[in-house]
Amino acid sequence: MKSKGIKPASELTDEELLKNVKLTKSVLLSFSVIFVLLLATCLYITVTKGFGVFSVLPLTFFPILITNIITHRKMADEAKKRNLI
Repeated sequence: MKSKGIKPASELTDEELLKNVKLTKSVLLSFSVIFVLLLATCLYITVTKGFGVFSVLPLTFFPILITNIITHRKMADEAKKRNLI
């Protein structure tokens, strides 16, 4: 049996692409808000209690944020190419 996998944006139908644009936008927004809260909390803990394990925690989630941004841009660019948005 062949695995479905993730299709590139260029192979998606218009409906699938619009759905993925909305999904990636909401995921990006949610993750960004959580990341900012995490960053602020870790900064506060670092200032009040000194450097510790929580001081580097935002650095571990930063690549995920970058990946989400890139994915959303790819989906949005493909939708713009097709004049969907």
